[in-house]
Amino acid sequence: MRNALVFNKKYVALAMLIMLLIFTLYQIAKFSPLQQKIYRKVSINSLASLYITEANAGATTDFSYRYYLFDASKSEEDFTASLTANSQPFLITSDPDAFQKVENHALCMSVKGEIFAFRNFAVYTVNGALFSVPVYLTSAPYQ
Repeated sequence: MRNALVFNKKYVALAMLIMLLIFTLYQIAKFSPLQQKIYRKVSINSLASLYITEANAGATTDFSYRYYLFDASKSEEDFTASLTANSQPFLITSDPDAFQKVENHALCMSVKGEIFAFRNFAVYTVNGALFSVPVYLTSAPYQ
């Protein structure tokens, strides 16, 4: 039976090592060092609040500011918990003071600096119902 086909221990160990390496790379790819803290909170109407967060991804990156709409009846702790649930901001920019005013149930924003992402309808939920607010944006380069 010396010529019988069996698994070689080297190949089993190599296969296990490759699977471990793939799993480790997958975990590293999922890891995000992005940290956010609330920079400012503005009441928009009786249903929504605008949250501006200061995001930091490490020592070698600049701050970015993320703008979210969130249910006004919920607390800041609820908002912070929603950040870990991958809620999406409607604006990501380098300008912390982009919010100007609320006019005719719309957000008026003015960015001086870079815009990394923008959606012109900010969406939020209240008691399971979906609401949106139009966003008017003007932008200018650094001055």
